[in-house]
Amino acid sequence: MLILIPILLLSGCTVQDGKPDPVAKGGIIDLRNWSFAGDGQIDLSGQWSFYGGQLLAPGDTKGQADERHVMVPRSWNSYNGSFGLKSGQGYATYKLKVLLTPYDRVLALRVPNIFSSYKLWINGQLAAVQGQVGTSRSTSVPQQYPRIVSFDANTSKVDILIQVSNYQHRKGGIWVPIQMGDSDSIVDGQMKTTAQEMLILGSLIIIGVYHIGLYAFRRQEQFTMYFGLLCLFVAARASVTGENYLLQLFPIPWEGGLKIEYISFALSAVTGYLYVYRLFPLDASRKVIRLVVGIGLALCVFVLVCPAIVYSRLLPVFQLFVVSVSLYTLCVLIMAKYRRRIGSTFVLAGVAVFVVTVMNDMLFYNEWLVYAQLVPLGLFFFMLMQSFIISKRFSIALYQVEHVSHELRELNTHLEERIEERTEALSEANETLAQTNRDLQRSETSRRHLMTNISHDLRTPITLLQGYLEAFQDGVVKSEEQQQLYIRMMLGKVGGLNRLIHDLFELTKLEAGQTRFDFAEVSLAQWIQQLHDLYEIDVISSGLRFSCDFHSEHTPQEGHAHEMEQQNRIRLSLDLPRMDQVLANVIYNAIKHTPKGGEIALSFFVEAASKRVVVTVSDTGSGIEEEHLPFIFDRFYKKEASRNSAEGGSGLGLAIAKEIVEAHGGSIGVVSTLEKGTMVWFMLPVIVK
Repeated sequence: MLILIPILLLSGCTVQDGKPDPVAKGGIIDLRNWSFAGDGQIDLSGQWSFYGGQLLAPGDTKGQADERHVMVPRSWNSYNGSFGLKSGQGYATYKLKVLLTPYDRVLALRVPNIFSSYKLWINGQLAAVQGQVGTSRSTSVPQQYPRIVSFDANTSKVDILIQVSNYQHRKGGIWVPIQMGDSDSIVDGQMKTTAQEMLILGSLIIIGVYHIGLYAFRRQEQFTMYFGLLCLFVAARASVTGENYLLQLFPIPWEGGLKIEYISFALSAVTGYLYVYRLFPLDASRKVIRLVVGIGLALCVFVLVCPAIVYSRLLPVFQLFVVSVSLYTLCVLIMAKYRRRIGSTFVLAGVAVFVVTVMNDMLFYNEWLVYAQLVPLGLFFFMLMQSFIISKRFSIALYQVEHVSHELRELNTHLEERIEERTEALSEANETLAQTNRDLQRSETSRRHLMTNISHDLRTPITLLQGYLEAFQDGVVKSEEQQQLYIRMMLGKVGGLNRLIHDLFELTKLEAGQTRFDFAEVSLAQWIQQLHDLYEIDVISSGLRFSCDFHSEHTPQEGHAHEMEQQNRIRLSLDLPRMDQVLANVIYNAIKHTPKGGEIALSFFVEAASKRVVVTVSDTGSGIEEEHLPFIFDRFYKKEASRNSAEGGSGLGLAIAKEIVEAHGGSIGVVSTLEKGTMVWFMLPVIVK
């Protein structure tokens, strides 16, 4: 599950190979050698022309002598006093000339949140307005959320002019990069970002309401209520930062959105500590609760009664409060882990990741780091840890209830016998507890693997299904032919998910030892004939040659009759359907990777000394590269050459085959030469009669 966060972080990133990205110099950025189709979108970062204390319109020549150059992105607070923007307050104009090769497609700018109001012109045409730009607090109106602005690129240069004013926030100016790119790629990137963030935001809201509902039905578990509130506060903060979904969907003023951000920030620390306290009351201090709650509520009241320009300047106070609470909470969890409290490991891992993401957001808002809005991702990981805690607590409680009920029934019906058997029961208690502990550990490991696999491999098809459904909802898919195509694609994804889930549960049950095997004694001759009849037609119909042979350590002197007698004396204890599953996976993989005219050979060789039969499936196909051989039996290893599944899909086929063979007391392996063929072998114990 630790890989979930880096996957989400990198899912929207692209890596540019080769030439470095152009940067602006002296108010000009040269993109004539940049291909938006091939190189993708680009940040318009570098030196922009800057006019502090002036609001220049397109074509204005006055004030040109006051031109200076500043780095973008960077807030006004980082400028020295000569710019006339003390403490990030004031107004100014930015200019950038973009040199282009005329482009026959529409280009677009993705304009981020610019604090706290702006007007944008492209080639003299007004393209975007957020709030009202003014020269004083009374004449300016703040408003902000990201915008996408499209424009005609059939020109050799693009002049970008932005008027910015800020009198309401502690930081002013452009401190997140503006991106330029092909209109389709900009819109596509925005849609992916929106889908990803809405998925996380929706998950936070659902999980938050769910945990509050748990508390409503079981008041003894107060930690569920505080965890639910923590999810909702983080969701509220995420909805008014970054893409500002809440401000876009509802008529909430800019000031109201900022108050929600700061209040949610403070209350997240309060509910986070209360959550940990209710989980581990013996390790956390009750006195600290009064301090944390008192400071948190005081900060919230301060935000409610003061204007944004006042409380936004005190952001370091909020950050110091959150950092202090987080560090103390980590100390409490470390102590709980040291004392081996139930669930302390999961909570410590979740809180540690969550605190790291909180620190990241703080660094971003202080312009020390480039990534922002990681707190929802940290809490998303925390939610996974919380699910383990609830599962473990409920399973322990259920086990205790069942155990007590059984004991009461025994005492009521066989009280006298129970007294006599007590001494013997005590001697067996240690072994029973040890076995129970092993079973619980094995079950927990299996559940952890299952959650890891689901998080790792189900997200992509679910996201694709969401995209298809949104296309239906937004009316993008109109014709009946398009609708049928999208329905077929969605059914294909659903079918793939069903197969993957089936394989996941089967592999998890095998690894946990929960799969029932129906072993039956089978003669080797009977098994060979059955496999020959089962696969000969499929192999030949695929345009391949097929052979199924038995080999002995000694050349038989009596011919075929003696060989058959030898095969009948060799017995195996097999679950035939399970072993057929193993051979089907291996043989159909061989068919898939063997060109027509090739050969597939199924061979059986008995080692009398070790009492084992060696079964090999050989083909004359493309083979497997040597570096992939050690990993092909690993779950989710889907490199094409590895042939881990017959359909090339889930990457679980050979992992399941390995578990089945080992459950029969055998072992499995592979030998391969590239472009010459592959041989998969497995050995099983036999009885010679």
